[in-house]
Amino acid sequence: MAAKFRVIITVVVLLFYTGIAMAEPVVQSTAAILINSRTGEVLWEKNSHQQMFPASITKILTTILLLENAAEDEVAVASELAEKTRGSSLYLRRGQELTVEDLLYALMLRSANDGSVVAAELVSGSVDSFAELMNQKARQAGAINSTFTNPHGLPDDNHLTTAYDMAMITRYAMQNHRFRDLAATQRHTIVWPEGEDSYLINRIPLLSTYEGMLGIKTGYTTPAGRTFVGAAQRDGLELITVVLQASGNELWDDTVALLDYGFDNFTMVQPVVQGDIMHTTEVRYGDPVSLQAANSFELTRPVNNKEVDMEIKVAEVQAPVNKGDHIGEVVIVADGQEVGTVTLLAADYVQRALLTTPRFWLLSSSLAVVMLLVRKAIRRRRTKKKRFKRRLSEI
Repeated sequence: MAAKFRVIITVVVLLFYTGIAMAEPVVQSTAAILINSRTGEVLWEKNSHQQMFPASITKILTTILLLENAAEDEVAVASELAEKTRGSSLYLRRGQELTVEDLLYALMLRSANDGSVVAAELVSGSVDSFAELMNQKARQAGAINSTFTNPHGLPDDNHLTTAYDMAMITRYAMQNHRFRDLAATQRHTIVWPEGEDSYLINRIPLLSTYEGMLGIKTGYTTPAGRTFVGAAQRDGLELITVVLQASGNELWDDTVALLDYGFDNFTMVQPVVQGDIMHTTEVRYGDPVSLQAANSFELTRPVNNKEVDMEIKVAEVQAPVNKGDHIGEVVIVADGQEVGTVTLLAADYVQRALLTTPRFWLLSSSLAVVMLLVRKAIRRRRTKKKRFKRRLSEI
């Protein structure tokens, strides 16, 4: 954009922090990552792009796909393949029915492998077709190094993901309010028409011991070790952690270390709020127009007094201007690097000044021509009268 005006605004983020910032977290797991759930910014990572086995955290992707492709009152039917699926399960029998609602809780709380097969076949008709859908959705969510071959995470040499990819998939899933509810649910009961009810319990201990914990999903297989994707929220900052290939209590120790590091060292900053008037610019052939932010912009900043800079770029504006016209942009800069832009829109309609419009000059010119013709006609008429009087006087 050819800029006519460049305005630099420095926003001093007044964040008061007493004490010394927490040291880097000690993470024992093979791979891990900490991100801001709302912005996707990576705040800490260890081997975050190394491909590894995910185990049952795979079901995060299975659950969001089931939510997006089936109604919760829909009835699903267990197949022979579901009945034969090993590992953590509901012990479904071929032909057994259950609602999608119960199936969702079974995936997130019981980590039901047989339920995952039921979900895959309900949505896509087969596990193979569902795996294709999983990979499409993963790429859409921002995963760049993952290949999913099944809906449950049981060992497969080609079923691989990364800490970064699982963080992106979870960030996408957490934008769904129903998924958030499922992730934090403590218990659910499936009532069967025949036989004993199934009591599902969330076995994430941090839900009751860690402030702001939102839950999500654990996993375990021998090749994958212990895996966990968690999320927590405090004071407007929502964090997602992924821990891969942990042993024993490392899973929870590493998760707590990452979350503590995030909450102790970072905060959310919102230098631009949607609808705010950011600048007023001159308009050629019209009155000045105020420019407002088309959307909000937020980012994560260290807990200190570092600055966020904003450069406002506005193109030359000429009337008329319609409300909502794209007039310029705000460039947000942190630590000397551009981190985002926000479009600036005209807050009001600005009409072109009458004296500058082509219509005005056309009407003015037409009127001048008419007046000139009238004057000529009057002059000719006067001339004729004088001639007539002169002739009369000569008779």
